[in-house]
Parts: sequence; C-alpha cells; structure tokens
Amino acid sequence: MFEKFTQKAIDVVQSAQNYAVEYSHKRVLPQHLLIGLVAQTKGVQAKILGFDKINFGELSTEVASSCEIEPKKEGNKVIYFSSQAQEILKYAVQLSAELNSKFIMPQHIALALFSKKDTGAYKILQKFDIDEEKIVSNLKRILDKSSDIKPFHPENIIENTQLSNINEFFREKIISEILSNAQSKLTAQEYEIVGSEQILQAILENKDYKIVDILNEYSINTETFNQCLAQFSSRNAEFENSEKQIIFTPNAFLALINALDSAKETGSVGIFPEHVILGMLKAKRGIAYKILSSKIKNISDFEDVVMKKLNDKIPETLAILRLAKEEANNLDCSTVGTEMILLGILSYGAGIAYDTLRRLGVTFKDARIEVQKLIKPQKDASVLSYSPRAKKLLEVAYETAQEHKRPNIKSENILYGITKMPNCLAMQVLYTLGTDVLEIRQGIKQELLGGMDL
Repeated sequence: MFEKFTQKAIDVVQSAQNYAVEYSHKRVLPQHLLIGLVAQTKGVQAKILGFDKINFGELSTEVASSCEIEPKKEGNKVIYFSSQAQEILKYAVQLSAELNSKFIMPQHIALALFSKKDTGAYKILQKFDIDEEKIVSNLKRILDKSSDIKPFHPENIIENTQLSNINEFFREKIISEILSNAQSKLTAQEYEIVGSEQILQAILENKDYKIVDILNEYSINTETFNQCLAQFSSRNAEFENSEKQIIFTPNAFLALINALDSAKETGSVGIFPEHVILGMLKAKRGIAYKILSSKIKNISDFEDVVMKKLNDKIPETLAILRLAKEEANNLDCSTVGTEMILLGILSYGAGIAYDTLRRLGVTFKDARIEVQKLIKPQKDASVLSYSPRAKKLLEVAYETAQEHKRPNIKSENILYGITKMPNCLAMQVLYTLGTDVLEIRQGIKQELLGGMDL
C-alpha cells in the first residue's frame, strides 16, 4: 500500500506507530494517525489544516486516554493497524486517485480523517476550536490545484534563445571538409545555396566515413542517390516551411542544427558525418531526407545501427538521456526538462555525477518525489521533446567537455552544467534536497580525485 506514499506521508504513518507504542496501545488507530499528522505538520501547512490551534499536550492526553492500554510484553515490538486505521489509509489512496495525483501526501490523510466521522480521531478533533468546513475546503482546493493537468512544462515558459551557432560546424575538421565539398558542387548544378542533397552527396563520395558503409547496406550510394536526385525537378522541398534564404537552404540549416544536437545527445564532443545523417532524418524535411527515408524503412533501427557502429557500448550521456526520456514517459510528461535529466543521472547509477550526488545524500526516490511536485501530467505525452533549458544544459555540457579536451560528454559535465543554471528545475530539486552549487562542484572535484579545475 505504501509504495506511492511520499516520504512525508510515510513519516506521518511511522509517527502514528511510534505514538501507539509510546502509549502502550494494542493497535494503531485513527487517533494515532491524527497525532502523527499534527506532529509532522509545521508552518504554513499547520495553519491551513488548523493544527496551529490545537494544543499538542491536550491532544496527546486525549489520544492516550481514548484507547485501551495493552500490558507491555518483552520482545513484542510488532503493532498492527486497526481496521479503521486501514480504512483511513485506503481512503487516502482513493482520494489521491480521484484527484489524479500519482502520490499520497499528508493532505490526503488529513482529508480522509475529516471525511470519516465515525472514528475516535474525528471525535477528538471536535473538542478543539477549528473551522472544519474551511479546513476541508482548503484541502480540496490545494489537492485539486496540485492535480491540474496542464499542457505545458515549466521550463518551456522562457524566452526563445539561439541554442546553437552555425560557426560550430566550421571548427570541426571533418564537417568543414564535407561542407566545402558540398559547396564545390553548386557551380556544376547551377545553384547558389548549399542544400541537404549536396551535403549528402559529399558524404557519400568519401569512402573513409563509417556512415558510408552503413548507408551502402541500405542501397544508398553515390549512384543510387544521384538516380533518386534526378527525379526532383525543383528544390521546393528544400525551402518548405521557411521564408529565409541563407548560405544553406533552410532545411539544410535545420539538418545541421539537428546534427549538432545529435552530437550532444549521444555524448560526442565533435560533429561527425553520422551526426549529419541523423540530423537529416531528425529534420524530416528536404531532398536528402526524402531520398534517405525512401530507402530506410525503419529509421529507429537505422539509428541504433549507427550508434552501435560508432560505439562498443552505449555512451554514458546517451544512456542517461534515454533514462530521462523513460522517466518523462513514466510521469506522463511530454517534455524532457533538466529535472528529467537529473533523474536520468540518478537512475543510471554510475559515473562521477551519480557518485557525487550519492555522497551528498541525494537519492533517486527523493528526487523523483520532488520532481513530481514541480511538473504536471500532460495531455499528450506520446511525443517527447527537450525543453529549451534542457537543450541549453546539453550545450553547456558540450562546451565544458570541449574546453577540457574530453572526447565525450560525461555525466560530470552535465551535472556541472546544472550548477551553471540556478533557475532550472533540476537545480531547484537539488536545493530542496539540501545541497547547493558550491557543494556539488566541490563534490565533482573530489570524485575526480583532484582532477580538472571546473
């Protein structure tokens, strides 16, 4: 029953058991749940529930005298829940489901206590000067508000920023070579703007690229590509959904931006021909995409083939991001924000970032509960996308790994990136769990055994 209880709700239940033992009572009754709830509720929540008007000493006396005392037995430490206490907890679970909440919180237990009027707990509550109608109304309002299904993610409500710079491509030797070869084809084809088809031609002509071998397995080579290309009488497919004309056709530009994103998402510090092909497939636009998709029937399988060819094992960053997407799916969220990436790090269970957080007392379970408080389920969680801040986080991790001449983005680069974005949801979760930026950065350094100076 308790697998969906938040830690605070579990604390209430454990507190109830402790009071039952302290008072030498035979069973855990609703009265014990009441005093456990009052004992665990502080500050604003206590005011909302009217518990600030309850004298704890008087409540303790009422609870102690309301139940039958059982003679103490040596070695008998097991105390069971009465049928009424079980009914209260089951009703709290039911209320949680009715209000579309994925977890049972102390407020659900409180609402259940006020709803079951035939219990000793309710009778004790009547002896105190509390406004029951107002409290129940406040509880329902809070729980209804927390269960609203909203079609947006908090990290999507930020100004759009330019997440990638096209100049990145010209710093990469292989990509710069491909783009130069693509540009050289323009004169022969009487075009002035590089399109995705010229980029793909330039890749196919170089037999040294690993991706060429993979494409050949799908019957995509220079000859077959040119045959398909000859069937296009215009370049309209290169300009669809865009009004700008730059050095690249809009869809070639989109493919290149996606290539940079693919490099980051696969943990690579450097953009390679494989990422360009993946970028074209991700763009789902343009002549190159139309030709590739006509030959590649299962794009998801093709992407897996490319990744296996490039890596002997799944890169750390790719594994973390896959786990982040799984968590987004599990929480019915269509947006992968920085908080999901944090859960991905903790779920991965290895690496510098995980070890750092573990030493700081941050666990996957606690982080997941805090994430659930920050985001709401979304109506259509079937299509996943990264939030702008998540993309920015990957960009920071990419730049950090580049700066320190690392071949791959590692988990510590991602965690360090989180500390550079104090307003992101991941950092909010970490603040709530009792750690801060300086502590995390120092922890990374310690895990690296006095390694790189971040």
